[in-house]
Amino acid sequence: MNQGTRRRWWCLVATPILTVGVVGGANAQPVVTSTFDTDLEGWSAVGFNVDTSIGAILSGNVLSIVDNTADMVHDAGGDSDPAFTGNPGGFARFTDVIVDPGSFASAPAAFTGDISAYEGGTFSFDHRLFSEGSNAASISPYAIAFISGDPNDLNAYGAVLPGPDLGEADTDWVNLSINLTDGGPNGLSKVTDLDLGIFDPDRAGDTISSLSGGALQTAASLSAVLSDVTQLVVAFEIVDNDSTQVSEAGGIDNPTLAPIPEPAALTLVLGALAGLRRRR
Repeated sequence: MNQGTRRRWWCLVATPILTVGVVGGANAQPVVTSTFDTDLEGWSAVGFNVDTSIGAILSGNVLSIVDNTADMVHDAGGDSDPAFTGNPGGFARFTDVIVDPGSFASAPAAFTGDISAYEGGTFSFDHRLFSEGSNAASISPYAIAFISGDPNDLNAYGAVLPGPDLGEADTDWVNLSINLTDGGPNGLSKVTDLDLGIFDPDRAGDTISSLSGGALQTAASLSAVLSDVTQLVVAFEIVDNDSTQVSEAGGIDNPTLAPIPEPAALTLVLGALAGLRRRR
């Protein structure tokens, strides 16, 4: 077989291999994402009031969900105000107008329900702090929580990631990503293993299990939580404005739930790329 024939033969084989590798197998999970280019795509704003009174602890009603819809609007990205731009295009914009509690972006149905097939994959999003507002006292970490059922049942896993420093507003969009694993580098932990700052920065250092003597702690595994996610929330309010709540502004963009790459698909892609290198 001469060199020209070998090249034509390899092209015929490599093309379908690349196609299969990109598409993946029949059971491949789709990447779920929201770009906010035209609207909020079902995302809403919620907050969590944390009540650590004896009565709340004994009754198991430590957390209550508050509608923070007033904090969140869709921004087309520069159309209404050139100072606010998405990454790129539209984004979910928030302005801190509610005193308590802090605001979280709550995901729509496409990100919830049985997402156990995404275990081992990633959840990522872009965040930008456009303005710290007035009387900025401190910055809270970024926080993400996957909740199954009633939040007070503590069937939840979450993660905290370092936030920016004071004075770093309006630098640029920041991409944050966590691994959907139980522990490990940049992974998730049971909410009972994290301080209550994941829901309320004022409760930093406290855990529901420590306050209740462990009575509310559950044994739900990450797999069990991901098989029935009733709420996925992302903290998008991170500035403590010394209780004055004056115009902290920011946003989130491109929240994305991605599965772990299929080993077979990766093998095919790597094999095809190796073949292409050999052709050169």
